[in-house]
Amino acid sequence: MTIEAMLIAGAVIGLLIGLCSPNGRVGCTILWIVPIAMIAYIAFWQWQHPGNLRSTSALDFMFGPLWPSLGASAGYVVGGGLRFLVRRLKGTGS
Repeated sequence: MTIEAMLIAGAVIGLLIGLCSPNGRVGCTILWIVPIAMIAYIAFWQWQHPGNLRSTSALDFMFGPLWPSLGASAGYVVGGGLRFLVRRLKGTGS
């Protein structure tokens, strides 16, 4: 996956979490799914492709979760803002 694809995928997941989470504490806890899922994906990919491993493959575990996590953080902020605006327009407060 490219960095752009990981950013976009993370942003979409973060947006959905931001829209669906009842409050900030729960939403931030749910955001931990993104880096954990990316680490699991990297481990699975490396297990399936042992011939493609190189000396820097361990760095995938450090930098792989970075990009989708950044995208998810931005998407979560946008989703939380949209959820706040919808509640505000309905008149139910925050």
